[in-house]
Amino acid sequence: MNNKPNPSDRSQTIRSHLIPPPGRTARPMFAARFVAWRWVAALAAGWMLLAAGAAPALAIRVKDVAFLRGARDNQLIGYGLVVGLDGTGDTSDSLLARKPLANALERMALSLSPKDIKGRSIAAVLVTATLPPFAKAGSKVDVTVDTLGDSVSLRGGTLMLTLLHGANQVVYSTAQGPITGIPNGIARPPDGGESPDTSELMDNRSSMLATKGFVIGGALVEREINMNLNSRARVFVNLKASDFTTAFRLAKLINRELGDGSARAKDAGTVEVSVPDSYLGKTVELMAKVENLEITPDSVAKVVLDERTGTIVMGQNVRISPIAISYGKMTIEVKDKPEGEEPPPQDNAMALAAMDGQAIILFKGEVDLKEVVGGLNKIGASTHDLVQVLKSIKTAGALHADLEIR
Repeated sequence: MNNKPNPSDRSQTIRSHLIPPPGRTARPMFAARFVAWRWVAALAAGWMLLAAGAAPALAIRVKDVAFLRGARDNQLIGYGLVVGLDGTGDTSDSLLARKPLANALERMALSLSPKDIKGRSIAAVLVTATLPPFAKAGSKVDVTVDTLGDSVSLRGGTLMLTLLHGANQVVYSTAQGPITGIPNGIARPPDGGESPDTSELMDNRSSMLATKGFVIGGALVEREINMNLNSRARVFVNLKASDFTTAFRLAKLINRELGDGSARAKDAGTVEVSVPDSYLGKTVELMAKVENLEITPDSVAKVVLDERTGTIVMGQNVRISPIAISYGKMTIEVKDKPEGEEPPPQDNAMALAAMDGQAIILFKGEVDLKEVVGGLNKIGASTHDLVQVLKSIKTAGALHADLEIR
């Protein structure tokens, strides 16, 4: 025996509750509630469709776009010597290494004249480092070593103890250790011969040089830069890239988290934050909360061209005004969308044609730079052609973006 309910019986039951029998009128309260629920369901469905179709905004942590004023790096510099080189150091004609080495040996109770120091096992170097904020005594910092004399390679050398000074001539760190990061292939010159030509051994696309090396963790911090944050009643947050829109958004975001009046944008690069009473003496906790908030930063439109490699980098807000360009065998024309005309689909936004051996590219409607670059690539334009066309568009004033050429 089949006991499954019949769908038609179920529909009849629902209709019996919704439709009153003959001679009776529907209850107005029930009808009002039914209509109201229909409106709620329709609104909910509409919001779901809008949420599904809207593109999510790119949210970035505040710590990635801003920093606390005063919590900055400090550059250090010092003069040092590299010893232990395999005949690739400074020549005997250079006193940059021999005179300081003679002075250093004299402090060790060994008196020598610079002329008594033979060979090419030493090199005069410039040592630089970056002292990060809140670095404590005993912390290790990487250092960079660059030759000052006529040394051809620092491979296999060791940096002698070097004092690193700040801009105020105060010693903040000391550096010492073996040199790393030197490419292979640089050898000492033959006896009595000239220094070898290292140009063929170096890759032009690489920043590695035989005269530049590193000492990883070779500097020890000796003096701290104190910042008493917990005694402050207000702090300043600086943007890494100044922008009025981003500064306003950041102040609004902090006010939403800490309360109205807690933050205000002083200019395009600074947001002033008043420490709430609940965070007095706990500024570190306050900054930990602020820097982990998520914000959508804004920026100006920019195009970066690398003429050597042909690399083109652009943002999404780069736009081009109506313009016509004729370059070689190419003709590019960007037109305004006629009034009342629907915007063309993405696939049909660009039309290609050929006339008398000349490639013609026509863009219709609102167009951005990436569509122009994509159209040029489709007809086989070279990288040189792309760079020249973009330069011409910028010169004509039709490219509404900052153009940076490297």
